[in-house]
Amino acid sequence: MSAGTTGYKRLRKPEETRMRIRKHDSDEPSYPMTALLVDSVDANRHLEHQILESIGVQTEPANNAHEAMQLLLTGVNFDVIFVDFDLPMISGPQFVMDIRVLGIQSKIIGMLSNFNGHNSQMFFEAGVNGNTQKPLTRETFEHIFQIIRIM
Repeated sequence: MSAGTTGYKRLRKPEETRMRIRKHDSDEPSYPMTALLVDSVDANRHLEHQILESIGVQTEPANNAHEAMQLLLTGVNFDVIFVDFDLPMISGPQFVMDIRVLGIQSKIIGMLSNFNGHNSQMFFEAGVNGNTQKPLTRETFEHIFQIIRIM
């Protein structure tokens, strides 16, 4: 294992953790959207994952920033990355900064339990494309994906 500039350790052969996502062409209108869901609260992550899958979004859940970074370092690309503000060990905004430094261009949506101007601004300064308040509903996710599809 080796550590990069972000301090995350990279696995050399992460075949057992690699998400199987088919590469898609941007001209292909009906490809399934893909999402990485980073939320440390099991019940929230499970519910959010189920909602995303029910609206046709191929979703990979991650319990924390370290798990998510391991997955991203394998080269898997996601259309959207949902990041909770309150992650253990490293905050959501810091994780967003870390993945932006790596050049990851996915759309990133910050998820906030305590939605206020300060927390929202921290996420925007880190590089998110948008914020939303938790708990998230099916309607919230559908609205987010309507916007993302036209971005």
